[in-house]
This record gives sequence, C-alpha cells and structure tokens, in this order.
Amino acid sequence: MAEDAGTTSGMRMNLDADAITGTGSLADNNWLATGWIAVRKRWWLVVGITMAAALVAILYLRNADYLYTATLRVSPAPSTQQPRVGLGSLSSLASLAGVGADTSEAATPFRLYLEGVYAPEVVDTLAQDRGLMHTVFTREWDAARRVWRPAPGVFSGVRDAVMRFVGAPVAAWQPPDGERLRNFVIDHVVVGQSVKSPLGTVSFEATDAAFAARFLTLLNQADDNYLRAKVLARSRQNVVYLSEKLASVTLAEHRMVLSAQLSDEERQMMMALNPSPYAADRFGRVTVSPQPTRPKPAAVLIGAVLAGLLLGIAAAVLLTRRAFRA
Repeated sequence: MAEDAGTTSGMRMNLDADAITGTGSLADNNWLATGWIAVRKRWWLVVGITMAAALVAILYLRNADYLYTATLRVSPAPSTQQPRVGLGSLSSLASLAGVGADTSEAATPFRLYLEGVYAPEVVDTLAQDRGLMHTVFTREWDAARRVWRPAPGVFSGVRDAVMRFVGAPVAAWQPPDGERLRNFVIDHVVVGQSVKSPLGTVSFEATDAAFAARFLTLLNQADDNYLRAKVLARSRQNVVYLSEKLASVTLAEHRMVLSAQLSDEERQMMMALNPSPYAADRFGRVTVSPQPTRPKPAAVLIGAVLAGLLLGIAAAVLLTRRAFRA
C-alpha cells in the first residue's frame, strides 16, 4: 500500500513537472494546466501581488484629483443664418478689398466659433482675469506673498535633471501667461460637433465643479466677443470704402450694386452691435456632472485587481518553471 501511494505521488509530481516545463502531453493538450499548477503551488504569491496592486490603486484613488466635467451646448446664432445680399454678375465689383468676399461656405461664424476656442486672442482675454489665473495655476501662486513662484515638487526637479543628463533642452520657468493658459485650454477643453446634429458641444474638466462652469462661461463669452469684434471692424472698413466708392461711381447699375452691398454691411454692423450672442447661441445652461467623471473608482479597482492577478500568475509560472528546471 505504501509503495502504491509513493508511486502515485511520484506520478503526480512528474505530471506537474511535465505540464510546467512543456514536455508532457498535458501541457500540449491543455495550456491552462501550466497556470493552474503554478497557481496551486504558489498561491500565496498570486494573492500577495493582487493585494499589492489593489493597495496601490486605493492609494492612488485617495490622492487623485477628481475631475468634474462641465458641458455647454451651442447652436448657430440666428443673426448669422441670414443670407447676404446677392450681387449677381457684378459681385466682383463689390468684393474689392474683401467686401462680400465669402469664398468658403464652410467658414461660417459658428464654425469659426468652434475653432476660436483655442485661438490665442481668445485665451489672452481670459488671461487678463487674475482670479481665473490664480485658480488655474494655483500651485504656482503664493497667496501670502502675492507672487508667482515655481510649483514645489520633487518630480519636476528629477525630470529636469534627467532631461539635462540626456542633453535635452530644459525650458526655464516663467510666470503663467496667455501662452501657458492656451496650452491648458488645449489639454482640458474638448470641442465636438456631430454631423447628425446642428449643435456643438464645448466641455471642460476641473477639480472644482463651480469653477468648471464659470470657466466655460467666460470662454464662451470671450470667443463670441472676439468674432463679433472682427466682424465689426471689417464691416466698418467696408462701409467707409463703399461710401467713398459710391460717391465716385456714376454708372447706375454699379451704384445699385454698391448701394445694396452698403446696406448689407450696415446690417452686419447692426448685428454685431447687438448685445445678443453673435456667432453661437447657448442651447441651455452650462451643465456639470453631479459626480466626478475621472477617475472612476470601480474601474480603477477592478483594473488593478485584474492586472495584479495576471501579474501574479505570470510570476508564479516563471518561478515554478525555474524551480523544476533547477
């Protein structure tokens, strides 16, 4: 009996060794056997690595900056949807000096508004708001001394040291300005428009839900006012030009075209001077997610546990293979 038991035990050990080293029929027919035998022999390693991964995820979640997403839906303003005066075959006369020269149907005020979110002139307007700049770059603002200073941190120093070691250029620190705010907008503001909907969306993420809504509101106003000012300046120049041209033209047909174009430019001026939104009209108020949108605790924990489990199984298989080969 004892001899039979020893034989059975020896056969099991040989079977396990064959499955792990890949020399037996079990490993050839069922690759799961390798992982199962390794996990059974070193289950403590798998559990330890999984628990370590979960602990890292918990520490990350406890120290992470939870971001709220503010979203603004916009639609083309009614004033920009009115067609300009048709000039027929004499449109080239009125288009001198850029008057009425809309050569691209895609360059509508609404599309320019969506692109203007990242325009330097728009962001420079926001940069003039000191309170907003202090909030965006709060780690670099010394409220007690009321001065800008480099953000404290070990990682930034290590990063600069590594960059210098490899010979890469390291930019000197500068107080936050419009260019840095523009990079912030590029990284945190998302603009989108579906081909199936006439509406566009502008989204912004921040750790403070109230600030996210305020920032998005100010960005919308700065963008719309920037386009309004451009159109107003161009229309005023066109009005001056057309008025001077009209005074020197004697041909009745030309005077009719110039008068029609002059009326259209004056209408554009009136629309731009109207205090209502010029390029994009807000389709409802700014909405903010009631719960943080990033990071998601459940997804982070589940992902960490799965990653730890896979890493633990891989480590167990490698160590078990080395033990059998030794």
